[in-house]
Amino acid sequence: MSGELIRIVAVIIVAAVFVTALRTRLGEYSFVLVLAVVSIVLVVIFGNLFGAISKLNDLFYKSGNAAVYFITALKALGISYITTFAADICRDFGLSALAQASEIAGRVAIFLLSLPLMTAVLQAAMKFVGL
Repeated sequence: MSGELIRIVAVIIVAAVFVTALRTRLGEYSFVLVLAVVSIVLVVIFGNLFGAISKLNDLFYKSGNAAVYFITALKALGISYITTFAADICRDFGLSALAQASEIAGRVAIFLLSLPLMTAVLQAAMKFVGL
């Protein structure tokens, strides 16, 4: 992965230079270039990530621990990355209100995702106390 990481960073740096040059002359194409490079980078990264996640999920399942907690944590992590990514792109193009909306939507989604876990913890605590 380290060799791939160096290539990814190199592509990002070259794209940043091109985007900076395009913004002055052809601003509408700079956005397309950013989206294309980000899409390619995400495909490469997620291709490597899914194998590792699959192995971890198998370990959780085989160990007898509740894999649902691991899956929920991964979903929350994914939500936070996606909303941060969307917010950063909005900020890059001067759309701070949309960036804030993206962040709020992500926080609400993570809260809603965590409700079943919070309910299970509270029920376990109530059983422990005797309620």
